[in-house]
Amino acid sequence: MRDSVKPGREKKRSSHVKLSDVAKRVGVSPITISRALRNPEIVSEELREVILRTVDEMGYIPNLAARALAGRHSGIVGVITPSLHHPCFTGVMMGIEERLRATDLRVQYANTLDDGDQEISQFKSFLAQKPAGIILINAEYYDGLALLIDTASFPVAHVADLSQPPATLLVGMSHHVAAAAATRLLLSKGYKRIGFIGGLGDIRSRRSRAGYEEAMRGAGLDNPSLIHGEDGSTSIGLGRRLFSELLERVPDLDAILAQNDDLALGALIECNERGISVPDDFGICGFNDLEFAQFTSPSLTTVHIPRHALGRRVADMLLRAIREEPLEEHRVDLGFSIIERGSTRPGPQQ
Repeated sequence: MRDSVKPGREKKRSSHVKLSDVAKRVGVSPITISRALRNPEIVSEELREVILRTVDEMGYIPNLAARALAGRHSGIVGVITPSLHHPCFTGVMMGIEERLRATDLRVQYANTLDDGDQEISQFKSFLAQKPAGIILINAEYYDGLALLIDTASFPVAHVADLSQPPATLLVGMSHHVAAAAATRLLLSKGYKRIGFIGGLGDIRSRRSRAGYEEAMRGAGLDNPSLIHGEDGSTSIGLGRRLFSELLERVPDLDAILAQNDDLALGALIECNERGISVPDDFGICGFNDLEFAQFTSPSLTTVHIPRHALGRRVADMLLRAIREEPLEEHRVDLGFSIIERGSTRPGPQQ
């Protein structure tokens, strides 16, 4: 009986191709192939191109399970995040992907939806896969995670507020400092009755609220009635509602600091609906500097967070730890900047 495999197509192509087969065709040792796939930068560009082309032609697929049994890890980097859909987190994930793309590490994501039990459950799920490392993005419940992190046989890196516990492999910024600076900006524009809208439970909300309160207290204008929020996912619709409720309670409100740009946009839409002039009669400052902030009418003043840089830096930090390379810094503050746009008055007001 004639072989039914079409000309030009290798029989039993990918599932039976071994590392030694690739090495034999290239003319190098299997360990050279393995090292080149794990750390492409350690071989010459010419050899790297030959190896990658041969791997592609032969359809070689690394067996991660076998790799985990034979070596220290499976080659998987687990990323545990509160949200896989919100732009403020996707920016961080894009930075992670960019840094790890040229390595043989592969990223797997887990979505916790701000659920502490899920943070622990997802961490345990990754443990079973013998990962190369884990990145925790804005984890909330470090008390529950502490033992798992301390006993892990792999490095764990963090994107977190700088007030949080991790003493090493942490990249972040201070929401307290950023919110205080944004509030002082609004004060410098002549706004007095400045409200705060946002969440109440998560660490970023609490730190932002504390920064806002500090700045208002320093100006002698602090008032608990100016703060309004609720737990749960934020949205543009929630921003409209929270702003409307706060305005009913404080009719002479003349500005708000929103925990994020979604809420700020909701407040801006409500202002437009009510005929409230922004920025002359009312100022709005958001947080995160999402892409849409520059295209609203008027455009949104906001706190810029370097999300892509956060992701790239934490991935680089984790990669160095996996490779047991020295780190220049173990806790990195990437800071923030305030982008002034059309939703606040131009220039300081006397």
